[in-house]
Amino acid sequence: MVCPDCLSGRVRTETPTGTVTKIHGLDTYVASPPDGAVPKGLVVMVSDIFGWEFVNSRLLADQYAAAGGFLVYLPNFMKGGGVPGWLTEVLFKLLSKSGVVGWVRKPWYVAQIAYYVVPWLFFNRWTVSWPIVRGFFEAVRSNAATATLPVGAAGFCWGAKHCIFLTHPEGVTSGDSSKPLIDAIFIAHPSVVKFPADVDKVARPASLAIGDKDVTMTMEHVAITRKAWDAKKGVVDTEVVVYPGANHGFAVRVDYFNENMLKHYQEAEEQAVRWFTKYLK
Repeated sequence: MVCPDCLSGRVRTETPTGTVTKIHGLDTYVASPPDGAVPKGLVVMVSDIFGWEFVNSRLLADQYAAAGGFLVYLPNFMKGGGVPGWLTEVLFKLLSKSGVVGWVRKPWYVAQIAYYVVPWLFFNRWTVSWPIVRGFFEAVRSNAATATLPVGAAGFCWGAKHCIFLTHPEGVTSGDSSKPLIDAIFIAHPSVVKFPADVDKVARPASLAIGDKDVTMTMEHVAITRKAWDAKKGVVDTEVVVYPGANHGFAVRVDYFNENMLKHYQEAEEQAVRWFTKYLK
């Protein structure tokens, strides 16, 4: 399911500083700690619908690497890649109040969105994407270059559900039932999550950033999540941080002209870095 907020927001204009390579068979954007420092751990990002090439996601990877001293992977987990970033502008035009010309063009805007989103939904449905994501984390855990690094997963919207499943009790490396696929996760504005079934099985440290205006994970869902996670106190560390006024997508596609939203975006970034610094040791 894709809601309008899954495509909303602004596209950043800065230039990412990382590199692109192929890791475990997937095209991957890589951000490294500054000045050649030894990474404290590895953070693998599972992006939103805009995919691994989206400039906002790459810049966020750069920020995690710089602020936390992590090695950050942003792989292409999607068949066919993500939807183009310029759809944010198309959605803005579709939802904006306009004159006669604007209304005449609205069917064209809908057609543009459907042209990219409908195939994306089919080719990146759960039964297709989950084995790809899980397989990558298994390869990371078994690869000599990263096997000794603590591993975190950061998931946004579509990617958040995958990160939640990585924390489930069955989320262990094949052939080694004692080695978890990840050490901790940070997720922001999840989508397509089942409540309470998915969140109730979380068995690794998990941090959630959510806006109280989110339409995909409502405050009712937040209450269910808190109840499930509070029951795990003393067994697994979890946290839920609610950002007042923030809607779906705020941790990636922030509106830089809205000071309150920019503040929340920065706070969510700090939340992720703080969480991974605590658990990627």
